[in-house]
Amino acid sequence: MAAKSSKPTAVDRVVVVTGPEQVLVQRAAARSLEEIQKANPDREVKRLDCARKSDSGIALAQDIVQSSSPSLFGEPPILVVDSVEQADEEIVDALKAAIADDQAPPLVLTHFGGQRGRGVLNAADKAGGEVIKCDRPSERDIRDLLRQEAKAAGGRISDRAEHWLIDALGTDSVALLLGAVRQAVADSPDGKVDVDQVQHMLPTQTRSSAFQLADRVWAGDGAEATRLLRLMAQRERGVAVSVVAALSHGLRMMALAGMAKGNPGPHIRPWQAKRARENARTWGATGERVARLAVRLPILDVQMKGSLEGATALDDEQKMAILEQEIERLARLAEN
Repeated sequence: MAAKSSKPTAVDRVVVVTGPEQVLVQRAAARSLEEIQKANPDREVKRLDCARKSDSGIALAQDIVQSSSPSLFGEPPILVVDSVEQADEEIVDALKAAIADDQAPPLVLTHFGGQRGRGVLNAADKAGGEVIKCDRPSERDIRDLLRQEAKAAGGRISDRAEHWLIDALGTDSVALLLGAVRQAVADSPDGKVDVDQVQHMLPTQTRSSAFQLADRVWAGDGAEATRLLRLMAQRERGVAVSVVAALSHGLRMMALAGMAKGNPGPHIRPWQAKRARENARTWGATGERVARLAVRLPILDVQMKGSLEGATALDDEQKMAILEQEIERLARLAEN
């Protein structure tokens, strides 16, 4: 049997991490770099970013070539190259050459999605390097990440706070959500994050304020709902659409879970069903009320987005006036 070659190969020294969620890609790359550093304790780490100019002031492609070439002054550094999806042809060629060169140093590359720079991923895969794919996480995965982030920060987040945070900020940016969890844990004296703390921390976020506003409407507190609406409008434009969307969401949840008898279904989480039942009770939801509002809200949505076909487009002040009147009308229903 032939002796196994001791010459390093791409299997040992090339890692490419790719995916659309930057924070997850960066964390996976950091773990890979840590493992490579353990195997190469004497090597320094050099970081380059295809989204910025080379730190050395020379063309980034040339910097990659020089950094991955043998040196008389010691072993070349572990090379970390970020944002390969923004690499031009020269950079792509330089990275492909480094991947193919068994004498080149370890490489850790990140690629944040898209077709550009895919040739580097293909080259690494063909050479036997490790290609780690970080898929966009599901909402369940994101909830797990939030709990892990809170624990890593020395705290804990309640289920309601976790769900409310996702409702407030959405799932488009995992980095934003994780940052909010870390901040909430840091602000909590005991590290325990509940829903009241999250709501207090994010009082001016458009989506979170929209859901708060809708809850105040269902509770019959028109004055507070109007105050929230005006506060939102002071901070940014276009909030009326978010408010109508939050009202529509609340109405839909009341229809599906708030007035339903028995199990509302697996697609509605227990905390959502509980809130829907509370809103339905305080607002006095009936089949007739829900049906009437279900007809009104789409018309209101069209007005907030640009008015009806053939009608004069509404300016921001007109939209806000109409929305305030609707909020006050809906809140008064809770009193009857």
